[in-house]
Formats: sequence, C-alpha cells, structure tokens
Amino acid sequence: MARQRTVSARPKIAIQYILDESQLKGTPGQNDFFKRVRAAIRGLGWEIAEFGPDIDPETISTNAMSCAGQKFAAMLGVVFAGNSARQVALLGKFSGPVGVWFFPGTEWGSMASAGAGIGYLLDESRNKPSVKVTAIWGDPDDDAALERLQCFGHATHAAFAMKREKIGLIGGSNSDGMPAGNWHPDVLTSKLGPSYMEIDITVLERALENVRPVEAGALVRRLSNAGMKLPDEDRSMDIIRESARVSLAVENLQNRFGLTGVALNCYGSTDPGVFGGVLGCCGANACLKAHALGTVVIGCEADVVLTAQQLIFKHLVDIVPCAAEPWKLDAETGVLIAGTCSGPADLAEAPHRVRVEAGTPGSPYGTGVLGVCFPEIKEQDAVVARIHGRELDRMFVATGRFLGSDSGTIVGRLSLKIELDNPDGFLERGMVGNYYTVLPTESLDRDVSRVEALCEVLGIEAERV
Repeated sequence: MARQRTVSARPKIAIQYILDESQLKGTPGQNDFFKRVRAAIRGLGWEIAEFGPDIDPETISTNAMSCAGQKFAAMLGVVFAGNSARQVALLGKFSGPVGVWFFPGTEWGSMASAGAGIGYLLDESRNKPSVKVTAIWGDPDDDAALERLQCFGHATHAAFAMKREKIGLIGGSNSDGMPAGNWHPDVLTSKLGPSYMEIDITVLERALENVRPVEAGALVRRLSNAGMKLPDEDRSMDIIRESARVSLAVENLQNRFGLTGVALNCYGSTDPGVFGGVLGCCGANACLKAHALGTVVIGCEADVVLTAQQLIFKHLVDIVPCAAEPWKLDAETGVLIAGTCSGPADLAEAPHRVRVEAGTPGSPYGTGVLGVCFPEIKEQDAVVARIHGRELDRMFVATGRFLGSDSGTIVGRLSLKIELDNPDGFLERGMVGNYYTVLPTESLDRDVSRVEALCEVLGIEAERV
C-alpha cells in the first residue's frame, strides 16, 4: 500500500563561517568560541554542508552561488568579527533564504559587520524577492538563540520541501459553493510551491471499479490490527468497507500521478446540491485511509489551498493537523466548535484512542456512505490558521486552548472545541475561508514563531488575532 512520498524532515542548510582563520590562533578565546558555535550547529539535527572559516570575498561568493538552486533550503552565514561586512553582503548570491547569525555579547565586532551586511541584504531583497533575510543572534549555549536557529531552519525547510509536492484536484472545484477558495494554479505554485493537476471524477470512478472487495476487507483488518476501535454492528462495517474501497481507488490515482496531496470534490459534482460522483455520496469516505494510516494529505471539499496548507504544516511541525470548518462560537465563553468529517489518527496519543466509525451524513447530505476516522485529541494549546486572498498572500493565525474532540456535539462528525484567546477578533477579522488548519500543540510559542517565520520566507502577511 502507498505511503506519502518521503521528503526529509531534516532542514538542508549550507553553513558559511565568516572569519579569518588566522584570527582563530591569534585572538584569545576565539578558537574555543568557534568550536562551540560549530558544535551547536552540528547538534541541531540539520543536514548541513560547512564552508570556512573563510574571509575571502571571492570564495564566499563562489560558495553561495554553488549552493543555490535545488541543493539547499537556505544559507546561514555565521559572523564572528568586525571586518567582514562585505562578506556578509555576498551571502545574497545564494538567491534564496539567508540567515545571519551574530554575537552581540562578544568584543570582536560581530554585531557591527552583521548589521552592515544585513542592511545591504534587505535592500537586495527589494529587487530580488527570492532573497529573504533573517537575523539570528545569541551565544551558542543560549537556548533562545538555538530556538531562533531552529525556527529559521524549519521555516526555510518547509518552503523548500513544498516545491516537491504535487496536489491533485479530483472531481473539479466547488468554487461556486465555496467562493472563499478563490485561487489560481499559477499562484498556488509560485506562492506556495506545489505543482497541481486536475483529475476528472470519472477517472476515480474507473479506479473504484478495479478495487476488489477482498482488498477493502484487508484494509479494514489492517486498521483493526493497528489497535483502532471499530464498530460491531454489521451495517456500520459495510459502510466502512465501502469507504475503504474509495480510499484504495484514491490511492490508485496517488500512485499513478505521483500525488502527495489530494483535494477531493466531496459532492462528486461541481454542483454542491447534486450527488453525481463516486457511489453517489459524500466523498469523505475517501479520507478514511488517508487519515487512519497517513498515506496522503487530503483536503476537505475540493479545497486545494487547504491541502497545500496541511502539507506546509506537515513540513513545519512534522505532523498533519486537523482540517475543520468553524461551525459555532459561544460569545460568552469564547469556545469555537469546528466541524469536519474525519481527522488524522496521528493526533491521538495512541491507536486505541482512535475510532473508525460509519459517521452520519447530516443535512443537506440525504444519501450516501461515510466512513471516518475519529482521533481522541487531548487538551492542549491550539493554532487555528487559514491562508487566504486571491494572491495567497495572507495567513490568518489565531491561538487558543484545545479542549478536546468528540463525535457527539455534531452527531456523527468530528467536532473540535477550541477556547479562543480572541473570539471577537476571530469573528471580526478571521472569517476568511471555509476550512481551517487546526493544530493542537504543546509548544505554542515555538509553533507560532515557526508559522510567522514561514510566512516571512513565502512573502505572506501573517495576521494575528
């Protein structure tokens, strides 16, 4: 069975140590400090290529140009002394995200040279949008400095990895029914990175015809063997097996076209009021395997932008969040209830805290099959985010407290409950789309910083409420 195409979770960063090697021997304490810096970088878990220490402008320029293109997500220049402003400026030859790490607490003038170089690079970025500049400061044993480095590494890695993703829209867009999903394929690729293709719903129907009942049964047994809870009732199991069939048909298209993300028209038609597609039903049944076994990133209701955003978060924080639609908000308590058909099993603490159920097609869904994955998600902090705008140049970001998930608040659907930090701001400025990325997290400040850093790299305005 297919798995998601492997993209390394380790940021691939080129490191340029900017320092006259003769100073390592002649300046008291500098050699030891250099060793500590290098050890800190090597301990970050990145995949790195190291250059220097070097102070020769031509060498640094050559190194930066040789690392550009498809080799590295970013280049990090580490500035030790006050005679290297020109060398810092030459990091712009990388023509991509550039970090400048300097040390304001040392007496060697690191800060002075870094500042001059950063100023030049910021001017350069006005004419070369591909150049993105991040200032990083602090000693190598400073936890805050190390987190700044990690933030830079993960943000640039996510942007870099997205260029290797491919999203397939199956069954056409619901743009008439979901106008907030207003976007263009060229903007999607140029702004967020992934390539894109459209697949007619009849292609999925033909793939479904080739899925044998024994294959669907094997998939259901695999879920049970993994420790997930399945119902005892025969009718529910029949629905789940039908859902497994559609999941396997989607997997066929995933393998055939090299897809890493799928946005499926859940209605099976470009008309939200017509069930003309696979099984004549809500297409959420295709989410079962994707969510239960993590075999592909899948977006709700043909929402390609949401699918891309889910992929982004996968690279940024190494987990696929839940996608959910704001459904109800209590003005007094600030509790948002967001509803969705199904959610990623990996959001639960263990497989036995995941239920696979038939689900309930609610109004206006008067017909069809719906097999879904319900993870039990523990209480923790939460990020609620949505990329929006025709140019995909804004991301709404809210925070709050994730209170839990259930399938009873909206019967037969996965309901997420989040106590928002600013519910009025959400209602006033945050209602910008149908489905949102909902990330439960135990590292809220870290993850928000990474989201904001990613937006900086992608040229997206992060709007906090």
